[in-house]
Amino acid sequence: MPHTAAEQSAVPPEKLLNSATAGFLVHRAGQIRYEFRDEAAAFARELVSFINPAHIGHVSVLLYEEVFGDTDRLHWMLHMNRPDDYGRLLDMVDHDKKWREIADMDRLPSKGGGGWERMFVERSIQETVMCPQHGVGHGEPDEATFQPPARHQTVLPYERLLHTANAPLILHRTLDAAYALREEARLFCYEWAAKVTELLSGEATAFLYEEMWGRQDRLHLLVHARDWDTLDRARALERDHEDMRELLARDWIPKFKGGGTWEGLVLDGSITETVLRPVAPPQG
Repeated sequence: MPHTAAEQSAVPPEKLLNSATAGFLVHRAGQIRYEFRDEAAAFARELVSFINPAHIGHVSVLLYEEVFGDTDRLHWMLHMNRPDDYGRLLDMVDHDKKWREIADMDRLPSKGGGGWERMFVERSIQETVMCPQHGVGHGEPDEATFQPPARHQTVLPYERLLHTANAPLILHRTLDAAYALREEARLFCYEWAAKVTELLSGEATAFLYEEMWGRQDRLHLLVHARDWDTLDRARALERDHEDMRELLARDWIPKFKGGGTWEGLVLDGSITETVLRPVAPPQG
Protein backbone atom coordinates (compact mmCIF):
# COMPACT_ATOMS: atom_id res chain seq x y z
CA MET A 1 0.00 0.00 0.00
CA PRO A 2 1.34 3.50 -0.80
CA HIS A 3 2.22 5.68 2.14
CA THR A 4 1.17 9.26 2.74
CA ALA A 5 3.06 11.90 4.69
CA ALA A 6 0.20 12.21 7.20
CA GLU A 7 1.27 8.82 8.60
CA GLN A 8 4.65 10.16 9.75
CA SER A 9 3.54 11.69 13.06
CA ALA A 10 0.86 11.26 15.71
CA VAL A 11 -0.95 14.47 14.73
CA PRO A 12 -4.43 13.83 13.28
CA PRO A 13 -4.40 14.45 9.51
CA GLU A 14 -7.06 17.16 9.77
CA LYS A 15 -4.76 19.17 12.06
CA LEU A 16 -1.76 19.11 9.72
CA LEU A 17 -1.05 22.11 7.56
CA ASN A 18 -0.35 21.08 3.97
CA SER A 19 0.24 22.48 0.50
CA ALA A 20 -3.48 23.28 0.14
CA THR A 21 -3.93 25.09 3.46
CA ALA A 22 -0.55 26.73 4.26
CA GLY A 23 0.15 30.36 3.46
CA PHE A 24 3.94 29.98 3.53
CA LEU A 25 6.19 27.00 2.72
CA VAL A 26 9.86 26.19 3.11
CA HIS A 27 11.23 23.31 1.02
CA ARG A 28 14.42 21.92 2.52
CA ALA A 29 16.49 19.25 0.78
CA GLY A 30 19.68 17.46 1.77
CA GLN A 31 21.88 14.70 0.34
CA ILE A 32 22.49 11.71 2.61
CA ARG A 33 25.83 9.95 2.64
CA TYR A 34 25.07 6.53 1.21
CA GLU A 35 26.47 4.61 4.19
CA PHE A 36 24.14 6.43 6.59
CA ARG A 37 20.85 6.22 4.69
CA ASP A 38 18.96 4.29 7.39
CA GLU A 39 20.21 6.43 10.26
CA ALA A 40 19.44 9.68 8.41
CA ALA A 41 15.89 8.58 7.62
CA ALA A 42 15.35 7.62 11.26
CA PHE A 43 16.69 11.02 12.41
CA ALA A 44 14.45 12.89 9.97
CA ARG A 45 11.37 10.91 11.03
CA GLU A 46 12.13 11.61 14.69
CA LEU A 47 12.29 15.34 14.01
CA VAL A 48 8.92 15.24 12.24
CA SER A 49 7.27 13.31 15.08
CA PHE A 50 8.69 15.80 17.61
CA ILE A 51 7.98 19.08 15.80
CA ASN A 52 4.43 18.53 14.57
CA PRO A 53 2.66 17.83 17.89
CA ALA A 54 4.40 20.84 19.45
CA HIS A 55 3.20 23.32 16.80
CA ILE A 56 -0.29 22.19 15.79
CA GLY A 57 -2.00 24.88 13.75
CA HIS A 58 1.23 26.79 13.12
CA VAL A 59 3.90 24.47 11.66
CA SER A 60 3.66 21.04 10.02
CA VAL A 61 6.77 19.31 8.66
CA LEU A 62 6.37 16.44 6.19
CA LEU A 63 9.16 14.22 4.89
CA TYR A 64 9.79 12.85 1.38
CA GLU A 65 12.41 10.99 -0.62
CA GLU A 66 13.41 11.83 -4.17
CA VAL A 67 12.37 9.33 -6.85
CA PHE A 68 14.23 8.96 -10.17
CA GLY A 69 16.55 11.83 -9.32
CA ASP A 70 19.40 11.99 -6.82
CA THR A 71 19.52 8.75 -4.85
CA ASP A 72 19.17 9.19 -1.07
CA ARG A 73 18.17 12.82 -1.22
CA LEU A 74 15.70 13.79 1.50
CA HIS A 75 13.11 16.55 1.23
CA TRP A 76 11.28 18.29 4.04
CA MET A 77 8.23 20.46 3.38
CA LEU A 78 7.67 22.96 6.17
CA HIS A 79 4.10 24.28 6.05
CA MET A 80 3.28 27.46 7.97
CA ASN A 81 0.64 30.14 8.05
CA ARG A 82 3.05 33.07 8.03
CA PRO A 83 6.81 33.72 7.93
CA ASP A 84 6.89 34.53 11.64
CA ASP A 85 5.81 30.96 12.41
CA TYR A 86 9.38 30.00 11.48
CA GLY A 87 10.37 31.76 14.69
CA ARG A 88 8.64 29.00 16.64
CA LEU A 89 11.16 26.53 15.23
CA LEU A 90 14.08 28.82 16.01
CA ASP A 91 12.89 29.20 19.59
CA MET A 92 12.70 25.42 19.87
CA VAL A 93 16.23 25.04 18.52
CA ASP A 94 17.57 27.56 21.04
CA HIS A 95 15.66 26.61 24.17
CA ASP A 96 14.03 23.18 24.02
CA LYS A 97 15.89 20.47 25.97
CA LYS A 98 14.35 17.60 24.02
CA TRP A 99 15.40 19.21 20.74
CA ARG A 100 18.97 19.39 21.95
CA GLU A 101 18.85 15.71 22.88
CA ILE A 102 17.63 14.78 19.40
CA ALA A 103 20.15 17.04 17.64
CA ASP A 104 23.17 16.11 19.79
CA MET A 105 22.60 12.36 20.08
CA ASP A 106 25.34 9.96 18.94
CA ARG A 107 23.46 8.25 16.13
CA LEU A 108 26.38 6.30 14.66
CA PRO A 109 27.85 4.36 17.60
CA SER A 110 28.80 1.36 15.43
CA LYS A 111 30.10 3.47 12.54
CA GLY A 112 32.65 5.66 14.21
CA GLY A 113 30.24 7.86 16.14
CA GLY A 114 28.69 11.18 15.25
CA GLY A 115 25.43 13.07 14.97
CA TRP A 116 23.16 14.18 12.17
CA GLU A 117 25.82 16.46 10.67
CA ARG A 118 27.95 13.44 9.72
CA MET A 119 25.04 11.83 7.85
CA PHE A 120 24.67 14.57 5.24
CA VAL A 121 27.02 15.69 2.50
CA GLU A 122 28.58 19.05 3.38
CA ARG A 123 26.82 22.07 1.83
CA SER A 124 24.08 19.87 0.37
CA ILE A 125 21.28 21.10 2.66
CA GLN A 126 19.45 23.99 1.04
CA GLU A 127 16.12 25.75 1.47
CA THR A 128 13.65 27.28 -0.97
CA VAL A 129 10.91 29.58 0.32
CA MET A 130 7.60 29.49 -1.54
CA CYS A 131 4.15 30.92 -1.08
CA PRO A 132 0.89 30.21 -2.91
CA GLN A 133 0.79 32.40 -6.01
CA HIS A 134 -0.87 35.68 -5.15
CA GLY A 135 -3.23 37.50 -7.48
CA VAL A 136 -4.88 34.35 -8.85
CA GLY A 137 -7.79 32.18 -7.75
CA HIS A 138 -10.68 33.25 -5.57
CA GLY A 139 -9.06 33.53 -2.14
CA GLU A 140 -9.22 36.80 -0.25
CA PRO A 141 -6.36 38.18 1.88
CA ASP A 142 -6.53 36.92 5.44
CA GLU A 143 -4.41 38.04 8.37
CA ALA A 144 -4.10 34.40 9.44
CA THR A 145 -2.04 33.49 6.36
CA PHE A 146 0.77 35.19 4.46
CA GLN A 147 -1.07 34.61 1.17
CA PRO A 148 -4.43 32.96 0.42
CA PRO A 149 -3.82 29.19 0.66
CA ALA A 150 -3.55 27.25 -2.59
CA ARG A 151 -6.87 25.49 -2.06
CA HIS A 152 -8.45 28.75 -3.29
CA GLN A 153 -6.91 28.12 -6.72
CA THR A 154 -9.74 25.66 -7.48
CA VAL A 155 -13.49 25.59 -6.94
CA LEU A 156 -13.39 21.91 -5.98
CA PRO A 157 -14.29 21.22 -2.35
CA TYR A 158 -11.35 20.64 -0.03
CA GLU A 159 -12.37 17.00 0.48
CA ARG A 160 -11.69 16.33 -3.23
CA LEU A 161 -8.17 17.75 -3.18
CA LEU A 162 -4.86 15.95 -2.94
CA HIS A 163 -2.01 17.73 -1.20
CA THR A 164 1.30 17.11 0.53
CA ALA A 165 -0.29 15.29 3.48
CA ASN A 166 -2.47 12.79 1.58
CA ALA A 167 -0.84 12.30 -1.84
CA PRO A 168 1.33 9.18 -2.37
CA LEU A 169 3.28 10.99 -5.13
CA ILE A 170 4.14 14.64 -5.80
CA LEU A 171 5.59 16.01 -9.03
CA HIS A 172 7.51 19.24 -8.34
CA ARG A 173 7.99 21.28 -11.51
CA THR A 174 9.99 24.51 -11.51
CA LEU A 175 10.36 27.08 -14.28
CA ASP A 176 11.74 30.57 -14.77
CA ALA A 177 9.43 33.17 -16.28
CA ALA A 178 10.76 35.84 -18.62
CA TYR A 179 10.87 39.12 -16.68
CA ALA A 180 8.90 41.03 -19.31
CA LEU A 181 6.19 38.36 -19.34
CA ARG A 182 6.02 37.51 -15.67
CA GLU A 183 2.29 38.20 -15.27
CA GLU A 184 1.38 36.27 -18.38
CA ALA A 185 3.52 33.33 -17.24
CA ARG A 186 1.81 33.25 -13.85
CA LEU A 187 -1.61 33.30 -15.47
CA PHE A 188 -0.69 30.49 -17.87
CA CYS A 189 0.67 28.30 -15.04
CA TYR A 190 -2.40 28.97 -12.94
CA GLU A 191 -4.71 28.03 -15.79
CA TRP A 192 -2.63 24.92 -16.53
CA ALA A 193 -2.79 23.79 -12.90
CA ALA A 194 -6.51 24.49 -12.64
CA LYS A 195 -7.17 22.48 -15.80
CA VAL A 196 -5.21 19.48 -14.50
CA THR A 197 -7.16 19.62 -11.24
CA GLU A 198 -10.46 19.88 -13.11
CA LEU A 199 -9.82 17.09 -15.61
CA LEU A 200 -8.42 14.69 -12.99
CA SER A 201 -10.77 15.68 -10.19
CA GLY A 202 -10.16 13.63 -7.07
CA GLU A 203 -7.15 11.89 -8.62
CA ALA A 204 -4.64 14.71 -9.10
CA THR A 205 -4.46 18.26 -7.78
CA ALA A 206 -2.05 20.91 -9.11
CA PHE A 207 -1.17 24.16 -7.32
CA LEU A 208 1.01 27.13 -8.27
CA TYR A 209 3.57 28.77 -5.96
CA GLU A 210 6.03 31.63 -6.28
CA GLU A 211 9.60 31.52 -4.98
CA MET A 212 10.30 34.12 -2.30
CA TRP A 213 13.68 35.64 -1.40
CA GLY A 214 15.38 33.41 -3.94
CA ARG A 215 15.42 33.34 -7.74
CA GLN A 216 13.34 36.21 -9.15
CA ASP A 217 10.28 35.01 -11.09
CA ARG A 218 10.90 31.33 -10.49
CA LEU A 219 7.58 29.50 -10.32
CA HIS A 220 6.79 26.16 -8.71
CA LEU A 221 4.03 23.74 -9.63
CA LEU A 222 3.15 20.86 -7.30
CA VAL A 223 1.10 18.10 -8.89
CA HIS A 224 -0.22 15.76 -6.19
CA ALA A 225 -1.26 12.35 -7.52
CA ARG A 226 -2.83 9.14 -6.26
CA ASP A 227 -0.45 6.85 -8.17
CA TRP A 228 1.99 6.57 -11.06
CA ASP A 229 -0.80 5.98 -13.56
CA THR A 230 -2.38 9.29 -12.56
CA LEU A 231 0.92 11.12 -13.04
CA ASP A 232 1.22 9.56 -16.50
CA ARG A 233 -2.31 10.67 -17.38
CA ALA A 234 -1.59 14.19 -16.09
CA ARG A 235 1.37 14.44 -18.45
CA ALA A 236 -0.62 12.93 -21.31
CA LEU A 237 -3.36 15.55 -21.01
CA GLU A 238 -1.28 18.00 -23.03
CA ARG A 239 -1.32 15.54 -25.91
CA ASP A 240 -4.68 13.81 -25.55
CA HIS A 241 -7.24 16.28 -24.22
CA GLU A 242 -8.81 18.98 -26.39
CA ASP A 243 -9.17 21.52 -23.58
CA MET A 244 -5.50 21.23 -22.65
CA ARG A 245 -4.37 21.42 -26.27
CA GLU A 246 -6.41 24.61 -26.65
CA LEU A 247 -4.77 26.02 -23.52
CA LEU A 248 -1.29 25.36 -24.90
CA ALA A 249 -2.15 26.79 -28.32
CA ARG A 250 -3.64 30.00 -26.94
CA ASP A 251 -1.91 33.34 -27.60
CA TRP A 252 -0.68 34.15 -24.11
CA ILE A 253 1.68 36.94 -25.14
CA PRO A 254 -0.08 40.23 -26.03
CA LYS A 255 0.42 41.59 -29.53
CA PHE A 256 2.21 44.68 -28.22
CA LYS A 257 4.79 42.34 -26.63
CA GLY A 258 5.28 40.38 -29.82
CA GLY A 259 2.55 37.76 -29.46
CA GLY A 260 2.99 34.03 -29.12
CA THR A 261 2.04 30.92 -27.19
CA TRP A 262 3.23 29.67 -23.78
CA GLU A 263 6.72 28.73 -25.00
CA GLY A 264 7.70 32.39 -25.13
CA LEU A 265 6.78 32.91 -21.48
CA VAL A 266 9.38 30.50 -20.07
CA LEU A 267 13.16 30.66 -20.34
CA ASP A 268 14.52 27.79 -22.40
CA GLY A 269 16.08 25.01 -20.35
CA SER A 270 14.59 26.26 -17.08
CA ILE A 271 11.86 23.64 -16.63
CA THR A 272 12.90 20.91 -14.19
CA GLU A 273 10.87 18.11 -12.62
CA THR A 274 11.37 16.00 -9.50
CA VAL A 275 9.06 13.30 -8.17
CA LEU A 276 8.75 13.03 -4.39
CA ARG A 277 7.38 10.12 -2.38
CA PRO A 278 6.58 10.27 1.36
CA VAL A 279 9.13 8.51 3.51
CA ALA A 280 7.49 5.45 5.05
CA PRO A 281 6.74 5.60 8.79
CA PRO A 282 8.85 3.34 11.03
CA GLN A 283 7.78 -0.28 11.19
CA GLY A 284 6.10 -1.63 14.29
